[in-house]
Amino acid sequence: MNLNHYPIIAIGASIASISFIRTLRDQADNRKILLIHGEDRLPYKRTKINKNMVRGFDKDEFKMADEKWYSDNHVDLIYDRALKLDAEEKTVSTKNGHVYYYDKLLLATGASAVIPKVTGVEPSEIHGVQNAYDVDRVLQTCSGKQRFLIIGGGVEGIETADQLMRKGKQVILASRMKLPLQKLFPEALLKTLVEKIQSKGVLLFNGVSVSNVHKTDDHYNVNLKGQELRFDAIIACTGAIPNTDLARKAGLKVEKGILVNEYLQTSDKDIMAAGDVAQHARGMVTGLWHAAEHQGKLAAMNLLDKPQEHTLPPFRLKTEVFGLFMFSAAYEELIPGVEEAIEEQHGDIHRIMYYNDNQLKSVVFLNDKDRAKTYQQALFEHWDKKKVIDELPLPPKISFTFMA
Repeated sequence: MNLNHYPIIAIGASIASISFIRTLRDQADNRKILLIHGEDRLPYKRTKINKNMVRGFDKDEFKMADEKWYSDNHVDLIYDRALKLDAEEKTVSTKNGHVYYYDKLLLATGASAVIPKVTGVEPSEIHGVQNAYDVDRVLQTCSGKQRFLIIGGGVEGIETADQLMRKGKQVILASRMKLPLQKLFPEALLKTLVEKIQSKGVLLFNGVSVSNVHKTDDHYNVNLKGQELRFDAIIACTGAIPNTDLARKAGLKVEKGILVNEYLQTSDKDIMAAGDVAQHARGMVTGLWHAAEHQGKLAAMNLLDKPQEHTLPPFRLKTEVFGLFMFSAAYEELIPGVEEAIEEQHGDIHRIMYYNDNQLKSVVFLNDKDRAKTYQQALFEHWDKKKVIDELPLPPKISFTFMA
């Protein structure tokens, strides 16, 4: 047998790969696995990275498992980069000159930060915050800089703005959206977020597009809504693009992401894809931690001939920014015809519960952090209004707001 042969190879040490491996071992499958990791640290929880820019972090602080876990589970973890996939020969060639043979392959290569085209600045001058390398680069190269322009009013943009403000930096936040996080929360809750953002001194510009900046010596200038603003560094939080090059060059079917069927299988029967790189029915690329974890598990079960169709768990977001704990679940999935929305406030807690046929369909709230898991359970189990009132009570009487 070729010494570089593995029954299973996983490319990309994301949560999808770790979940894939854990599930195989839970199912008593002990075949040797090669995990190819293109970064310089143990596989880590990516969602922790830009949330900890204030204090910084050790190289392996957010690891998902220690080195012993990999050896105990018969996983050869290598720090190398896959450069070529030959689906016919079933080989993976790496940057360090190695060639590995596989029987089954999982592609979990994740996504990279989208760097927008901005006239007047080179792409290399625009920072992302998608992974540890990106954030390390921001911390190292921008440590002496004071004024930052952040493009993007999504979750990463808000979290990055919060972190930089807590580091004592000055922040300009520019977003194309009418309100930050508007895809995840209704305006009633976002008013509080906007007030908090502005009270911290962030210059917030909504409904603007940054297409042009001017560089002068060691700083930049941008004009937003008639105001000429100076800044020292630019960070793009404008989304992520699936890392599909390996699959595309190998001849797999690729659109936005690697096309997979309901069983996470690609156009090659021996190759699966999961996580941020996989494209599902209706062109969906999930881009979510818990969704990638779920897909890794399903990929393992399907590899074991215990097929489980991919079902997307309800979208949920938890974030702590500008002194607020914010929770949104399945809000994007609300469809016209939701029958009832119940809005309640008590102290700094503000929540809205959306119902259809007396079943909970979506939840958004501020500042009820200790019960976040209960809200999540309520949504997953589609609690009715009475159970919500009994299990998740708030002191004031409930006010009903009906939606057409």
